[in-house]
Amino acid sequence: MSEITRHRVPFHGSRAVTGPLTWGQLEMWDEAVIGQEGVPTFANMINGGPLPPGTTVEAVLAALGRLIERHESLRTRYRAGASGEPVQEVVRSGEAEFEVVAIAPDASAAEITGSWWPYLDRPYDLADGLPFRARIGTVEGEPVSILFGMSHLSSDFLGASVLYGELAALLDGQEPAGPALQPVDLAEEEGSAQGRRVLERALGHWRAELSKAPSKMFGGPGGAPEEPRYWRGGIRSQTASRMLVKAAERTGIGTSYILLAAMAVLVGRLTGRDRCSVRAVASNRGRPGFRRAVGNLSQETPLVVDLGAGTFQEVLEGARVASLNAVRHGRYDPRRIAPIIEAHDVELDVCFNDLWTPAHGPVGSDQVPPALTSFEWEEKVDRATVSFFLEAFTVPDDPAAIRLSLFADTAHLPPDGIRAYLDALERLLAVLAERDVRLDEIALGALDPAAAGPGAVWPLPHPVA
Repeated sequence: MSEITRHRVPFHGSRAVTGPLTWGQLEMWDEAVIGQEGVPTFANMINGGPLPPGTTVEAVLAALGRLIERHESLRTRYRAGASGEPVQEVVRSGEAEFEVVAIAPDASAAEITGSWWPYLDRPYDLADGLPFRARIGTVEGEPVSILFGMSHLSSDFLGASVLYGELAALLDGQEPAGPALQPVDLAEEEGSAQGRRVLERALGHWRAELSKAPSKMFGGPGGAPEEPRYWRGGIRSQTASRMLVKAAERTGIGTSYILLAAMAVLVGRLTGRDRCSVRAVASNRGRPGFRRAVGNLSQETPLVVDLGAGTFQEVLEGARVASLNAVRHGRYDPRRIAPIIEAHDVELDVCFNDLWTPAHGPVGSDQVPPALTSFEWEEKVDRATVSFFLEAFTVPDDPAAIRLSLFADTAHLPPDGIRAYLDALERLLAVLAERDVRLDEIALGALDPAAAGPGAVWPLPHPVA
């Protein structure tokens, strides 16, 4: 990476308006505003990818201006109102600044992302600035890639994907389809009688799930933690990607449900629980108007996976029902949730988020061995609000792979256990691609698969407190 030039792009939206935050924005408000040092960076979204050949820097900048005009979330400021409650203020017009960077012709997506990440992930001036920035990569003056960052108050991961898709369409001469849902309008809907009905059903779901959830999955003081205490490790795996697709074909149940059930089963084997309570991220994009929205619609909602069955297939079918029910109740006012959690005395310390999209077409021929799975440490921080968080992501520079990322409290799952858990998950998926598994085949106590006896799935290192 070498020369950086900065370009100011004017925008003129259709209105200026102020209103309350949506429920999804409220869920991110404290984290986005506080931005504590040593806390995992869930407060910003980063997305992007290659640009179509034959375009110009001027065309990309013009398209970014169009998107700011179309999506009010990209020109919104956030502050505490007179009552102390946060409000969002949509700015009608102004200027946005974007960077253009000359990159090496052979620069990989991983190299670009790694070197640009500090710029894209730095905190936003939410009160007086714009919650959106972008960096365009050029080779010999032609734009070839773009990465943009947004405050999580303004967009979730799927909203960022919508933005990238619309940018590519504009550069290809296509207009985005239909009007975009604006967060201020959604907040008004959530405050209506219809919104109150949605909220009451969601609160009922929280009460029902917490009433059958363990008090916590990872109980007790645990062992001596590392410093920093919370580590995130991830694998990039073509094997896991292929096996998930094959398991879905064999069972007739979607990959996301398989991944959720596999995670829950392995957590249950680690903790000795016969149920796994999970905070699952619901995308909340089932309504047609929501699918084109650039905004933070996702929220975490509880579900409980029953692990008392004899086979994985039985767990999988229950996990699918639990997940579908959770998704139906994924929108709620987070200010109404704390008293419910307190009344049930439950700590939801396991989280799950599936953002992986299987590649279109065959994910790999059985005659072509998958690339070796790679592992790397991705983050180490001092504080967190969860003990265990498994996420699945698409790999931009390797569509045949999946990235499985595990964030864990090292007092309960030490670093070698984080790596072993991800290995166990990959091996379990490989078995599930071929056949069903009895839960008693998934053994604990050693890292040697043979130690668990004939037919056993990869064992985990040891039970945890």
